[in-house]
Amino acid sequence: MNIFEISNKKEYENLSVINDGKKIYTLKEIKEIVLPVVQFLKSQQKSKVLILSKNNFDFAINFLAGAFAQKEILLLADSKKLQKLDSDYILLDEIYTHYSKDKQKDTFFEFITPEFDNTFVTFYTSGSTGNPKAIKKRLSNMIIETNDLLSELEQITGDKSGIQIVTSASANHMYGFVYWFFAAICGVGRYILNTCEIVYPDTADLDSRIFVSTPSFLEEFKKYDVAIDKPPKIIFSAGDRLKNDVSEYFKQYNAKITEIYGSTETGTIAYKGENEYYQCFKHVQISQNNESQIVIKSPYFMEKEVILCDTVQILDKNKFTLGQRTDKIVKIQEKRVNTQEIEDILNTTGLINDSYCFKHGEKLACAAVLNEKGRTLYLDNKNGGRQNVIKQLKKFIKEKSEVIPQKWKFLYEIPKNKRGKTDKEKISEFFDVNLSLPLVIDYKRTDTVAEYELVFSKNCNFFDGHFKDFPVLPGVIQLYFAHRFASDSFDCNILTTPVKKMKFSHIIKPDTKVKLILQKSGKNIHYKYEYNDIIFSGGVFETAD
Repeated sequence: MNIFEISNKKEYENLSVINDGKKIYTLKEIKEIVLPVVQFLKSQQKSKVLILSKNNFDFAINFLAGAFAQKEILLLADSKKLQKLDSDYILLDEIYTHYSKDKQKDTFFEFITPEFDNTFVTFYTSGSTGNPKAIKKRLSNMIIETNDLLSELEQITGDKSGIQIVTSASANHMYGFVYWFFAAICGVGRYILNTCEIVYPDTADLDSRIFVSTPSFLEEFKKYDVAIDKPPKIIFSAGDRLKNDVSEYFKQYNAKITEIYGSTETGTIAYKGENEYYQCFKHVQISQNNESQIVIKSPYFMEKEVILCDTVQILDKNKFTLGQRTDKIVKIQEKRVNTQEIEDILNTTGLINDSYCFKHGEKLACAAVLNEKGRTLYLDNKNGGRQNVIKQLKKFIKEKSEVIPQKWKFLYEIPKNKRGKTDKEKISEFFDVNLSLPLVIDYKRTDTVAEYELVFSKNCNFFDGHFKDFPVLPGVIQLYFAHRFASDSFDCNILTTPVKKMKFSHIIKPDTKVKLILQKSGKNIHYKYEYNDIIFSGGVFETAD
């Protein structure tokens, strides 16, 4: 049942709606929390609200309040791009707490069901330029999409009610919004919204739940060999293609994964279970244009049709297989190059685990993650080290492609954004900065502590001139990478003001193994370079968050 349509019906007041990990809230209790925010929003003339809630419970409350107040709701996944929004809005983060305390509630207030065709939600994607791109939808569009999803879910869950939906994905993106949040909101009485965000695989409680996730997060289960003793009812995955070895890992625990294909513009298009083909959702119609790109028509969006960059082979009117992406084709030296094909070649060389190729300037660039064999070659300076690795990788590519990457960066992982998609902007930043990277041998992270085992090889360009006959790692470089790894580990902005505290105890020579340890405490981040019993340096700096 849709929460908006039953909000004033007393017979539904005791239905369980949200579990925050401490208690399960009934519809009546949720209304009592939402009410003051609705009253506040209705007192404001601005027609838009921007939700930047940092936890899932706040998000749920603020979204419901915005919808009942019939405001246009703006959802921005990357708060770092807030200054790029050109909208006059009311900001909602933890505002509901301020308006639910010490405020006289209007006991005669009735929740009015919002007009689904006149209540809008605007999602912001990164866009091809790096600027937020607005995708506007009606509430009615997403209700139709969600109802189609619920119809599919009923076939999986049977008649059982009270099934909880948990997520590691962000509700600020279309996929997380529909599959985690809206599925529970439109299925009140059958499903319960669990707002305990899944942050780490080893602490995830998935027992008999619906788990909404992304390929990058699911890969962590395999990487850390996390046993799934009590599997979920189903796992939904979207954002990128799921690797076969990850899928096989979950199969051994009888955990069923369904891959979702879609986009922010289109919403859900299709799903793929154990078969290799995708099955369209109920109200989706597909066709192809002259370039074999998929053309979508459905009531899940406001436009007449949407064309995506994926090429497809249509098997019948509602089944298809995915091909290459047309936006993976770039022109280098007057030659058309499919970067996906280059990545496929690299990923079978036996030297790397993952790769990403793209056009940087006028040259083809490659970011690669070395496996153990690749790292061993990289550190073997007697036989060429880094240059030997690049030479061997180029040799593999040359056998199958005229164009070979000329720019290389070796990363410890291909960075992903919160949707689980490759973070193209962050990868470009590595190539924009003319600075060598340390080789990461191993790493582990929690929400407050991160450890990276590093080697700053002698061919790094920051050793040049520091010093001629006795090269050592400059202090400014140590601080730079402490900032960089802290920003990646804790998803925070580092203040550019001077560090609070910094001490150098021992020099770091080229090719020395060091461990960078980062610990977050409030706005402070403590960093330390050490190995075994030797502490090389350390200090404290601040975040802007």
